[in-house]
Amino acid sequence: MDFILLLIMASFGLSLRYRSSGPNAADLDRQTTMTINGLLLLLVVFSHFMTYIALPVHFAKLTQVWMLVKGQLIVTTFLFFSGYGIYVQLKKRGRPYLKTFPKHRLLFLWSKFALAVTLYLMIALMTKRALTLPHVLLSYLGLATIGNSAWYIFIILFLYVLTYFAWELFPTNHRQAVGFIVLGCLVYMLIANWLLPEYYANTVFCYVAGMGYAHYKVVIERVVCRNWMRYLLVGLSALVIFAASYLICAQTSGLVRLVSYQIAGVMFAFCFVWLTMRFNIRNPVLAYIGGPAMFSIYILQRIPMMGLQQTGLVNRPVSYFISVLGLTLLLGWLFDKGTRVLWLHSFGRSKQASKVEVKPLSHH
Repeated sequence: MDFILLLIMASFGLSLRYRSSGPNAADLDRQTTMTINGLLLLLVVFSHFMTYIALPVHFAKLTQVWMLVKGQLIVTTFLFFSGYGIYVQLKKRGRPYLKTFPKHRLLFLWSKFALAVTLYLMIALMTKRALTLPHVLLSYLGLATIGNSAWYIFIILFLYVLTYFAWELFPTNHRQAVGFIVLGCLVYMLIANWLLPEYYANTVFCYVAGMGYAHYKVVIERVVCRNWMRYLLVGLSALVIFAASYLICAQTSGLVRLVSYQIAGVMFAFCFVWLTMRFNIRNPVLAYIGGPAMFSIYILQRIPMMGLQQTGLVNRPVSYFISVLGLTLLLGWLFDKGTRVLWLHSFGRSKQASKVEVKPLSHH
């Protein structure tokens, strides 16, 4: 499995092209953010896949290290670029964009999620899995799971709601709107850390960081890219802060762990942003995985994993993973086609509806 992990990382490395002109207005465009998120989504699939197989301890050393250290870091760019993209759109389009939120962000995302949960529910019933009604109901909110990945969907829906109310309250003052979101995230972080598993709370500020970066992007890039020495120093500093905060997180608990995890998550996402200041990042395969196909891959990946686990492929991990990835892409494509037909049938074929795609990562 080390080969698969290295292949995923190499596909991203080969996507980098040095840009001698330095930062520009398009260095965080959709193609760039989708390519980065495609890399991280593949790592999510890989990480979930590893929980379905058992490798001898003397094999796949790199994979074992990865599974020990990855945590929730692999979703931080999803949140960061989502906050970044939404802020850019709100600043550019204002209230007309905000009016699309209830239907084309919240309802559309939740309806796709609900359909996926229903699919998992049908599988659970066919396999005679014991489920209680409260558990099923909570799973439709992302507060429980019946096999699917759920917690990230709950977080992004919460952040969408918070964003909508922030700009409703402060439609012309972006700083106050972001301040409202910061306050909301603080309250949520404390409550979620008390009532829910820690992964519901420990990366939420990456979304706010993305908004902050969108607001100060030009200033930050001017300072960071003044010269090569400054650029390299900032990159090294980001890595050191990330490593230090993640180490603190690993050795502490409670509020200290929660805060240090937030810092580590933001720094992890910023390291990718730092790359975009000097490099074009383009890969059509990764961009598809991290763009149009992202939601369906994220939410449906466990179905092929569960199904193929009952076959002889479980003893051939590489073939098992390739099969899972291929089936997930096919299943996701069919799911997207079906949900789009249902959406258009239910809400009409408007111009906006024909364009909207749910990608809980970037909204440029």
